[in-house]
Amino acid sequence: MVSNGKSAFYLQKGLYELAQHNPSRALAFIRQSVEQIPPSCEQELSKALYWLSIALLHMDQRDLAIKSLANAQKLRRQSYARKFYVRHVNEYGMVKRPTAELDDLYAFISIQLSSYLMKRPSHRFNSEAEHATVLKLILESWKQLARSEEFASLECGEKLQLFKKLKIDFPIFGAYSTALRFKDRQNLFQGHDSAKACPCGSGLNYMQCCGRVQGLSEL
Repeated sequence: MVSNGKSAFYLQKGLYELAQHNPSRALAFIRQSVEQIPPSCEQELSKALYWLSIALLHMDQRDLAIKSLANAQKLRRQSYARKFYVRHVNEYGMVKRPTAELDDLYAFISIQLSSYLMKRPSHRFNSEAEHATVLKLILESWKQLARSEEFASLECGEKLQLFKKLKIDFPIFGAYSTALRFKDRQNLFQGHDSAKACPCGSGLNYMQCCGRVQGLSEL
């Protein structure tokens, strides 16, 4: 199936703007292209998502670029975008950092921030003071965890399970209720071997596909 002409028009406009070194304008056009393509047009949608990730990278929005590439991989298993994606993500399915230690740190921060925010009514921080306090507690917990000899011997999948199980005693900032949505999210694919292929059929490792850890800008 072929999508309507609008998607191709917007994509060409976006590619032109990329060639002219105008990533912000390119991003707007390519997003319109993605919105115009129906899910049934997998090849076209995968291509548009790939170029969307390129525009996002030019805008230094690396987490969102990886998210776009991850979605493209679920649509089309064999392409240049697959090699590009695998080269830029770590074992957690996040943007690859300079060292493995930083990969672990960013995964831990993202999981703990997500756990905290999912319990908030608006899923957002209400103040800078709240954000600073929560982040400080997360970093303090990370320092204790990273210093342990046992942690250094764990595989990536084992670290991920530990990150999810570790509960930090955060202070209460105003009234909030525990969201059932958070529990549902924690139970998603529970028990699935993170080192095996993703059950969605993308051909990627589960932790680099549906089980990937969200980047901080995705929260």
